Amino acid sequence: MNTFNKTATLTATLVAALALSACQSTPSSPVIQRANATYETTGIAETKVKAQQNALDSAQKTCRSKQVIIVNDTVKYNGILDERTGRMVGQVGAVVGSIFGTGSPDLSRSDDYEYNINFRCQ
Repeated sequence: MNTFNKTATLTATLVAALALSACQSTPSSPVIQRANATYETTGIAETKVKAQQNALDSAQKTCRSKQVIIVNDTVKYNGILDERTGRMVGQVGAVVGSIFGTGSPDLSRSDDYEYNINFRCQ
């Protein structure tokens, strides 16, 4: 009976951890208010698309029901290798990994891309 209680407790803990991780929202970036009713935020992620989405999500939360108007934007790559080389290494690693049955090397980090936007709400 004692092992049953341990198993039930472990199962309940795992279910609770999975439920809580499923409720996690996308990371939001801090928003800074600038002059002339403009705001600034930076989305950070392992891909350019995710970084853009993180920044736009923060902008939409700031503007609430108003429309987000992007005044200017910049993308910065902070990867280990330059962007083109990193892509080539990833593709070669995926091919080699599929041939030999090993995984492809993951050179990306969660802060490889920064997408900075200045925006206003209208």
